[in-house]
Amino acid sequence: MTQPEFCQSCGIPFEGHGDIHALEADGTESPYCAYCYKDGEFLQPDATVQDVIEIGVPHLATKVGEEAARQQLSAFIPTLARWR
Repeated sequence: MTQPEFCQSCGIPFEGHGDIHALEADGTESPYCAYCYKDGEFLQPDATVQDVIEIGVPHLATKVGEEAARQQLSAFIPTLARWR
């Protein structure tokens, strides 16, 4: 199985951000980033899709504006493995 291009919780791209892959409890590479996941557990286990969208908006808004960021993340985040 190949690793995904994006964190399967928040959608951050793995390429261009250094080594941000989180690890599972057994030390294997996770499909999640280190901002979302550590040692086999989500850092914010009670987060909702909407919470993750709102966390991502300010970051993406610097490139595309706030309204476009919210629209793009609202369409993309629910498709990720954590939220399916």
